[in-house]
Amino acid sequence: MDDTGGPSMKCLYITQERAPFFSEGGLGQASRTLPELLQRDHAATHDIILPCYPWLVSEAGLRTEQVTDLPQVTVAGKTVRPSVERLLDHGGANDVYLVRADAWFGRAGIYRDADYVEFADAAHRAAFFGWCVARWVELGARAYDLVHGNDWQSGAAMAHLRSMRGTDRSPALLMNVHNGAYQGALSSDSVATLALPQEWQDSLPQVSRGAPSLLLLGLLAADAATTGSMSYAAEMADEFAGTPLGAALEALSPKGIIAGVDTSVWDPQALGRTTHPYAKDTVDEGKKRNKRALQSRLGLVEHPGIPLFGLCARLVEDKGIDLVIDAMTPLLGADSAQLVVIGPGEVRFRDALVEIGSRYPGRVHLSPRFDQGLAWQVYAGSDFTLMPSRFEPCGLNQLIAMRYGTIPVVTDVGGLGDTVVDLVTDPVRGTGFHIAHATAEAVQETVVTASQWLHRQPAEVRAVRERLMQLDWSWSRTAQETARLYHRTINRRLPTHRRESGSPRLSEYSPSHEEAPSCRPRASTLDSPCRLTFQA
Repeated sequence: MDDTGGPSMKCLYITQERAPFFSEGGLGQASRTLPELLQRDHAATHDIILPCYPWLVSEAGLRTEQVTDLPQVTVAGKTVRPSVERLLDHGGANDVYLVRADAWFGRAGIYRDADYVEFADAAHRAAFFGWCVARWVELGARAYDLVHGNDWQSGAAMAHLRSMRGTDRSPALLMNVHNGAYQGALSSDSVATLALPQEWQDSLPQVSRGAPSLLLLGLLAADAATTGSMSYAAEMADEFAGTPLGAALEALSPKGIIAGVDTSVWDPQALGRTTHPYAKDTVDEGKKRNKRALQSRLGLVEHPGIPLFGLCARLVEDKGIDLVIDAMTPLLGADSAQLVVIGPGEVRFRDALVEIGSRYPGRVHLSPRFDQGLAWQVYAGSDFTLMPSRFEPCGLNQLIAMRYGTIPVVTDVGGLGDTVVDLVTDPVRGTGFHIAHATAEAVQETVVTASQWLHRQPAEVRAVRERLMQLDWSWSRTAQETARLYHRTINRRLPTHRRESGSPRLSEYSPSHEEAPSCRPRASTLDSPCRLTFQA
């Protein structure tokens, strides 16, 4: 029995990433930390299954052993005989299994090519992977009480596993929607080529009203769903209202659970790292030392008074990178801010940041590939973490930043709004600054407000930094909520066919043709002078 009062569970965790070896972002970190804590503290033994990326296995010097051959299968005209391998000596507590099929996964990228363009056959790869996962469950030596699938790439696996309902290999199914904007869209004609169970081949094009996707498929098959925050669950309900996807979400009523921070990795007091360690009572001096070291390492102007904004994110529009470029360029040109960006992304954004760096040397730095040592320094040495996301189901970077006493500047969306209290409207409890709208003007206005506050209110800055470092954003809370959801999902597992469960019939929902209201931005003021002066 676990510490939530429920019986022990055997679970399978389906993912595309797992830190530290196969990871692009928050999913990779979650896929390592959450299953390990659930296994350690909540009697929920977890196996992890993901695709085998042979170049990453080789790059990390990892070893695998073959566990089983799977039957040959044809998906989207490509016939492959896959296998399942177990990852050896990986340092984690869970057993990790890799679906080996180099014809599908032997590429230099988890999701995208070198130019950060998504693979054209991404949905076909995911359908193939889902078939393999289901066969592994069907043929494997272990029976699972629950399967936890992550994002649309798990949708096909969910459908296959749902079709096994009524057999002794019939786990409860939980679908985790990290980001509803990514759906694994399909053409209606392609559904029949994906080796899905016949009932799903027949029904998906019809219930999707001609817009099938693997995310919708996974939600239709699932017994329950979760996402990164309660606010994001509400935002998805609003965004997809009147659509088949919205109906599926309404039937499941996703539970919003904020992710956590791996406190062993993100520890400002840790010794022997690239940072100068500090604690809550030494935060001011610690951040000064780390800011100076970061500026020196990256060739930035070594001025302690210039506000330094750090940004660790994928360089895509979802994250508001275009807003950052437009908003920050005048400030960088006026010597009123510095900007450090870590993350892969689209070529146009990389090129724009490089061009700004050449135009304003010593004021901006781009590292287009994640570097753990540099990331530690950015969080420890930055005054602010900038996150003007257009939507953010949970957000992890703002939670990491707060561990380091680094103040978040975020749009009030999804998990960002749920975890960051605005200092302007609530200075007593505030933990950061809210950007009112996802526009470059609003980003710039908030950046200027935060910069002036940093300069003029040193006592308040110190108090806020200390407040941030006292907050608990560890994974323990996340694991406890997830364990409770696991037990509820197992206990209320749906019957074989959703139409027998009393859930709303998708045919009763029709898409809304009402247009969203127009949101016209104000006339741009971004080229006006924005010079701020700061003392050493």
